[in-house]
Amino acid sequence: MRISKVHIHNFRSIADLTLDVLPHLVLLGPNNHGKSNVLKAIEFVLGQSKADVSDFSSHLLTDNDLWVDITFTDLTDQEKTTFTKYLAGDSICIRRGAKRDNDKIEDTYYGGYCMSPTEWWLKSDKDTVKRLTSKTEYEATPLKDMLSGKPTQDAVKTAQDSYIATNRGKLTFERVLEVPLMGAKSVAVGILPEFFLIPAVRDLSQESQIKSTSLLGKLLNKAITEMAERDERYKSLRTQLSELVATFNKGNTARPLQLVALEAALDTELTGWGVKVDIEINPPQIEKLFELGTDLHIDDGVRTLAEQKGHGLQRAMLFALIKAWSKSLQAPTVVEAGIIGARVASTSVIFAIEEPELFLHPHAQRQMADDLRKISETSGHQVLLCSHSAHFVDMEHYKEISIISKSTAKGSSDKRQCLQDLFVGEDGTSIKQRFNMAHWINPDRGEMFFARRVIFVEGATEAVVLPYLGRRLGLTWRDVSIIDTGSKFNLSLYIKIAKAFGFDYGVIHDEDPVPDPIPGDWNDDKKNSARKAFGVNAQISALCSADHILMLRPDFEGTVSFSRSMAEKKGKPMAAICQLEAITDVAEFNPILKTMAEFAFGVA
Repeated sequence: MRISKVHIHNFRSIADLTLDVLPHLVLLGPNNHGKSNVLKAIEFVLGQSKADVSDFSSHLLTDNDLWVDITFTDLTDQEKTTFTKYLAGDSICIRRGAKRDNDKIEDTYYGGYCMSPTEWWLKSDKDTVKRLTSKTEYEATPLKDMLSGKPTQDAVKTAQDSYIATNRGKLTFERVLEVPLMGAKSVAVGILPEFFLIPAVRDLSQESQIKSTSLLGKLLNKAITEMAERDERYKSLRTQLSELVATFNKGNTARPLQLVALEAALDTELTGWGVKVDIEINPPQIEKLFELGTDLHIDDGVRTLAEQKGHGLQRAMLFALIKAWSKSLQAPTVVEAGIIGARVASTSVIFAIEEPELFLHPHAQRQMADDLRKISETSGHQVLLCSHSAHFVDMEHYKEISIISKSTAKGSSDKRQCLQDLFVGEDGTSIKQRFNMAHWINPDRGEMFFARRVIFVEGATEAVVLPYLGRRLGLTWRDVSIIDTGSKFNLSLYIKIAKAFGFDYGVIHDEDPVPDPIPGDWNDDKKNSARKAFGVNAQISALCSADHILMLRPDFEGTVSFSRSMAEKKGKPMAAICQLEAITDVAEFNPILKTMAEFAFGVA
């Protein structure tokens, strides 16, 4: 099972937010705008973290309820059986909530949404059983023919289930929240997917030690235990250990005389109490031996414990363990054997990682991004990321991106997602292919998701010149992304992305007028190419308002005024920079260059 939707209400910086979740989700946004709080809210449901008064959002002062609803899809047959009561089609929705009474937590609970019959006598609650103890109420329901003796909770439930199964087509149902989940207050954590949160800690010395409370300790011990369960030697050792420990207890002829003597001595000392003393030794869980006696060493020329290495290597070790575990074959389960239990814990795993780029150099970030995507593509696995690195933003998978931000510093966190297909229609496939191919022209285009403002330009020359102009003119340019789209024909694709995610954006492009008259030496291909380039102007104007567009007449090269021979000799970007470097006084710049720079960097 995987998370498909999260609805967060009154949690920390979030007043109310609904987020669609794919198997691989990347949360982006400025610092202190709520990305980590989204992961913490999911941990509140799937982990064992307790609610605190400080978890309640200040944005809903009149609402004392904090809750998080998580919808799961991709359920296995076993999971559908475990959560049968809560199935709505092929999904289930689980809630964890908390109530506040002034400065203390009044109640924390788990619940599940189920389709409940509207008839009162078919509802599964204590009030129904209480009403059925009344003879008048009891005689007025169809259950009177299905119950014998005093109605008990178990008997009523059996009768209700039987009646619903037989008459489902005649009944009406409503979606209600049932608390507690599965009828038991503490059952949720034991049956929901396992959740691992890797925080963006700066000092990983504690997290990288082999302890039951550390992240690496939890992952390593789980990995070792799961793999050891498949080893017959491990199973045999566990049996032998149990048999050996059993020899120390009463009833075994091989019991050591020292224990018998110790019990007799204690009985003598307690004669006045009239009691008997039994010393019983229980076999330890072998899994605990790994925790107590496992050290993780890394040899990079000097063999030391993992926590003694650099932070980058320690963090890489955490991810390496996750990858190794995800690739390992899991032991056969009762489901694989063709047997489905009534209530079996989910085998799904969800990893939530804050700043996976932390302590990693760019090439390692790129590799990590690929590895985490592969984990998310593994059945029963899901990866949720918070990142500030463009290496974890794959524009080919733009539906996986969610921008978490606030409209004001003290406002509530909100989200911006694009879940619709932007490449539709008869030519949708070729447009999408062209969009994906643009990645190889500009692999850093994911930077736009971190920018204050985004400017789309036709090619590399504009992308080089605009930051140069910003620096020379003293403009605030460092938080603006200049995106080389690879071609004038690609501008419309990027405009669609910008509009879908609500970017502050602008488009700078050439007019590319068709000469009139057309030179006589132009062939048909050159004529058609010129007409198509000019026709793009109308397409851009149709996509966005005039205040988003700056059209250069006739083109960018003419605005900078570098010669064709210099462009051929040095390349257009270098030729443009050399031309501008030769101008020592910015007052001598072409006024259009200043207009272009002010447009790009958002100067009013």
